[in-house]
Amino acid sequence: MRSKIESPSWLALVALLAAGCAVGQPAFPLQKFVAGDLEAVHTFAEHEVASGAPENHALVLNVQAQCELLMGHSDEARRNFEAAGRIMGSWAASGGEETAAILGSESSKTYKGDPYERAMNAFYLAFCYLQHGEPDNARAACKRGILADAEVGDEKYQADNALLFWMAGRMSKLMRSSDAADFFKEATTANTFAVEHGALGDADNKALADPAHGNLVLVFECGMGPEKYADGMQHELARFRPRPHPAVSARASIDGVPIGKAALLLDVDYQARTLGGTAMQGIRQGKAVFKTASTAAGIVLLDKASHEQGDKARTEALIGGGLLLAGLFTSSAADTRHWPTTPATVHVLAVDATPGEHSLAVEFLDAKGAVLASMRQQATVAVPADGEGWYLFRSMPASAGNAAARP
Repeated sequence: MRSKIESPSWLALVALLAAGCAVGQPAFPLQKFVAGDLEAVHTFAEHEVASGAPENHALVLNVQAQCELLMGHSDEARRNFEAAGRIMGSWAASGGEETAAILGSESSKTYKGDPYERAMNAFYLAFCYLQHGEPDNARAACKRGILADAEVGDEKYQADNALLFWMAGRMSKLMRSSDAADFFKEATTANTFAVEHGALGDADNKALADPAHGNLVLVFECGMGPEKYADGMQHELARFRPRPHPAVSARASIDGVPIGKAALLLDVDYQARTLGGTAMQGIRQGKAVFKTASTAAGIVLLDKASHEQGDKARTEALIGGGLLLAGLFTSSAADTRHWPTTPATVHVLAVDATPGEHSLAVEFLDAKGAVLASMRQQATVAVPADGEGWYLFRSMPASAGNAAARP
């Protein structure tokens, strides 16, 4: 007579295999970044690229390139943003990685970024191309970012990144292309949609009222981008929360003459929380339900098989073991890796200035409109006789360096 089905010896192996380690968020020294110690953050990122988890390469390359851009090392920044973008933009995966994406921990696979992060990579890459006098490549990068903002797999959403549309329009203007007006129109539509769905900013955005205006373009990054964290009973929900930072807006003066307050064109916190105006939460909830149901069913069938005999018991054991295996291998935990050095908001200010060099003063303001004295920055900007001069500033202590652009 056949004996009853005992607890399979391979269950121990299943448990061992299911306990695979996920790849965590690198411990970026964010306080040093906020304090303007870009060299320390850059060194950390370089070390992570060399000896950290290879699944995190795109993430740390973005941080490394961002530091290089702010430090004025535009060639290095361009190469590293391009390298990160290739990883983030390529959805080809090995069979093992595809399996991990379905059953394994979200953070066990290569970091490719959320849509807003791919859009930010495209923005920075466009700025790098512009520094090298390549408005065609800059516009191409903007287009890629717009697609990243609107398309995920087979799903399409409303593109609401006004900054990328506006920048693409400026590039078309530099190229003397006839589609500049179309991009500017899309920028207005994107801005209106975003504001209506909860983004910071104004529906009547002054930068979009005359989007082609000016030969000196100033871009200001304020605050620190959102933090991604896991929530829910099984940590299956990927959510975002803002990081506190005093700087919320910026204004500038040229040669001692005020030229006004910059207009907000991108709310990064909103972009992270939403996709086409829809909240990006619960994206892992279905996996959590599957894990619970399959694990429970597997345990029931295995228990039943242990009290029976013959072929029926074997069949129940096989099905139950398979369900339990699927449940054990299915991790419902959300991937909380994220690009932590993005800004909270991006603002722009375009003005007409006489060709030549000018003294520029930048002030960052808090929520009450008070000047943050430690972040006052001075720079010499060059306005070309033909074309445009672009400069990027971050809400950091002035000692960190100011304008990133070298047109």
